[in-house]
Formats: sequence, structure tokens, C-alpha cells
Amino acid sequence: MKSIKSVLFLVCAGMLLSFAANAQKGSLHMNLNYNYSLPLGAFKNDLVNDNSPRGGRGSIMYSFSNRLSAGLESGYQDFYQKYPRDVYPLPGSQDVSAVVSNSIQTTPVLLKAQYFLLPTGAIKPYVAFGAGANLVNFKQYLGEFGSGSTSVGFLAHGGAGVMIPFSKIGSSGVTVGASYEYAPYDKNGYHNLNTLNVHAGVVFPLR
Repeated sequence: MKSIKSVLFLVCAGMLLSFAANAQKGSLHMNLNYNYSLPLGAFKNDLVNDNSPRGGRGSIMYSFSNRLSAGLESGYQDFYQKYPRDVYPLPGSQDVSAVVSNSIQTTPVLLKAQYFLLPTGAIKPYVAFGAGANLVNFKQYLGEFGSGSTSVGFLAHGGAGVMIPFSKIGSSGVTVGASYEYAPYDKNGYHNLNTLNVHAGVVFPLR
């Protein structure tokens, strides 16, 4: 677990140093978003029915032009589901009557690109694509007995939204959008942690 965190930290630090060095040539922006996440497919059917309002994202983006920017994004999302008491099978042909709770926290680290379709408008629509790693902390409680695991998997991101500048010539503004994230997962007999996400936040220049 410590080695995984160390690798992620080194990747983030290297990307940030690279963007900071290039900031002398272009513009550097930070985007901070509140994120509302909806589990999809097997994630929703097998692990967590409830949507998660407990999340946020932050990114640092380097603008190559008024249309194209790229950078590093990370965040955190907390999913939780408590199922009513039922009878569940155990190894050894045994059954137990218990309440099952699933607790899942995800921490994505993505390399992301953003393309503005109308870069000079009062409302600037964009599309975004990204890929990277997804740190997953999974805990399952069968009554008072719990088990868990931590793993790192692949994550692909695709989204769209709008950026509304505070002024015609300013680079700060409000962002609103949605994204789909494909997150393969093959642990504890469960498969995929795909989500649909809705986000809103602010963007502002770092220099």
C-alpha cells in the first residue's frame, strides 16, 4: 500500500513540475469541482445502489492554445451501501443471517485533455478525455465482521460540459459538466466500478 502511494505521489509531482516549467510559455489553470457520482452496471447491481454525493475533483491544466489544454486531474469519491438483513452463503456450505454493508472509496489520477469547441463565446462548450490509475479501497462488513482490500486499476474518462467566464476577457469562470468513467475491477468476485458523474465548480489562472 505504501509503495502504491509513493508511485502515485512521484507521478503527480513529476507532472506538476513539468507544467510549472512550461507555464512560462503558456497559461496554467486550476479547476476545482464538486462531483456527484452514479454507479452503473455491475457496480450498481452488485455493490452500491445509492448515488454518491461525497466527492470532488481538482485539476491543473496547461493551455497550448485557446482551444486545447492538457494536464493532471485527481479526486476522491466515497460510496456506501447498507443492505437489509438477509441470509448469505459462507464457504463450507454454511449460511449466515446478517446485514451487509459495502464501503468503497476511489481516488483517480488521470492525464486529461480538454478541447473547447467555441473558445471565444460567452459560453464555452468543451469535450474532455483522459486515462490513468484508479486507487480503490474496498471494505465489506457481514454483520460486525469485516474484510477489505486495496488495489490500483485502469480508469478511462470521457466527458463534456461548458465553461462560463466571469468576464469577456477573463480566464476565470464557472464550469458545469458530466462524464462517464470506465473502471475495470476484478476483486472479491465483483466486476467493474463504472460511473456516470455530474460536476460543477470554478476555474481560475495560476499566473
